[in-house]
Amino acid sequence: MSLEETIPDGEDQQVNIEAIMQEIRQKILTDQTVRMPDGQPLVAIGGKRLPPEFYEHLYYAGLAYNRVGVKMNVTRVNVPIIGSMIEMLRRKLHELVLYYVNQIATQQVEVNYHLLRAVSILSQELEEEKEN
Repeated sequence: MSLEETIPDGEDQQVNIEAIMQEIRQKILTDQTVRMPDGQPLVAIGGKRLPPEFYEHLYYAGLAYNRVGVKMNVTRVNVPIIGSMIEMLRRKLHELVLYYVNQIATQQVEVNYHLLRAVSILSQELEEEKEN
């Protein structure tokens, strides 16, 4: 169904682009992010009290919050005889560094989660306050 099919001929209706974007963000967040125990997405994706840019940044933060980590990248050593030994040593050193970096990244993911939840809850409270 196209947009033209949803608006009857001869009627001047304004399309609410932000409402459409909120629906799209909700669908993507539902499919791609961590969900709360009650089934809700990690972050709020829309409201009327705060500017749309706020919700857009919150949406992108929700998508990226747990994409932290470093992968191994060891280049090949083209030295005869000892090249493979150098590669093995470099690989072991990289594994050690990655172990500690990923430990820190895991802690950062937890911090990101709690910050996103706090900001999301705050935005929802502000929306509810406006309604009252």
